[in-house]
Amino acid sequence: MALLKYEVVVLFDATNSQEKIDSAKKEVDSLIENFGGKVLERDDIGYLETLYKIGSSLNPYFYSILVELDGEQNKEFKRKLGIMSTVVRYKVLKMSNNQKFLKFKDLEKEL
Repeated sequence: MALLKYEVVVLFDATNSQEKIDSAKKEVDSLIENFGGKVLERDDIGYLETLYKIGSSLNPYFYSILVELDGEQNKEFKRKLGIMSTVVRYKVLKMSNNQKFLKFKDLEKEL
């Protein structure tokens, strides 16, 4: 089992209550652990306005996490993530060893 680093970005539908979003974030974290992974860092970005509707609104809730996950489990992990009712979009990006997990607030400062 070779653990690889991934950045997982999850967008939750803004029509969900904050309580439901908090529960969904815990569910994503648990899903990672169920696949033998480990959460290394979190960036709980919050609501951001988008250029077009995602789900039913223009301001989905963004949650980004750096994880270690078995590369062989990645496909099934993404499938399970995609069927969560609160998730409207997600992206799993493989990180190279020299890439750094950047938090949104740090990026805002640089812009």
